[in-house]
Amino acid sequence: MPADGYWSTHWMKHPVGFGNINARPSADLALTLFFKSDAPWNEAAWKNEKFDQLLVAARGEVDQAKRAQMYADMQVLVHNEGGIGIPMFISSLDGHNRKLKGLSSIPISGMMGSSFAEHVWLDA
Repeated sequence: MPADGYWSTHWMKHPVGFGNINARPSADLALTLFFKSDAPWNEAAWKNEKFDQLLVAARGEVDQAKRAQMYADMQVLVHNEGGIGIPMFISSLDGHNRKLKGLSSIPISGMMGSSFAEHVWLDA
């Protein structure tokens, strides 16, 4: 499949495809965008009522330990029943020294969401 037009002509239109998910700032956002039954980017077209109920319930759970367990349970459901293969996870690490100024953490990808050149400078 040519790269030009892949997302508009092939992605989510054929039984097997490839997608790419960049980092998201929370588990809730990632699970909502890609695995909720009515999510527009649900590549496997997976629908699971228990998952959807857990997702909504986790948003309102104030006990951090219970909430973390709910998100873990959702991930187990995706793993066991989701119909999607995740061949790798990318670790995003930002490294710098004391001379680098202006760098801050932005949880949507490494190096300030790939916009670091607009915000950082070297201190002489």
